[in-house]
Amino acid sequence: MAYPVGVETGVVRLGAAAKAWRAAVVLVLTGLFCAGSLVGDDHWWPFSPWRMFSTSQAPTGAVWSTGIEVQTADAPGKWVPAPLTPGNTGLNRAEIEGRIPQIEADPARLGTLARSHAELRPTSAAWTALRVVRRQVVVVDSRPTGEVRAEVLAQWTAP
Repeated sequence: MAYPVGVETGVVRLGAAAKAWRAAVVLVLTGLFCAGSLVGDDHWWPFSPWRMFSTSQAPTGAVWSTGIEVQTADAPGKWVPAPLTPGNTGLNRAEIEGRIPQIEADPARLGTLARSHAELRPTSAAWTALRVVRRQVVVVDSRPTGEVRAEVLAQWTAP
């Protein structure tokens, strides 16, 4: 399209220095992304993919999930699964999973979840015992076999 003489087109031309620093930034970022994809891990983010999104589970093995089970004053001696949600315990599942080594070393930490639950849900039955359970669902050729292994990682009982 031809513009009449003297009409401003709005096109800005970059000088050599502006082009050079933009090219340098693109090259550095490209190098960081390539290195992160090849050898980086979650700590390199945003220059590497998050492992949870960039890997897959082996077709044969076990898929594990961590959860909590509780006993209540209404049903003593009976373990019942409880949701690990901020509305129920004050913490997300990931916050509990990230602290498994500390919880295993000091199961009394689970008492804080029971106290949080009592504050968040005052009309619910009080938790008198709580345990962290890791379940492994066995899969063969990417299909569950029906076998589920459960391991109690830590357990707390109210004093």
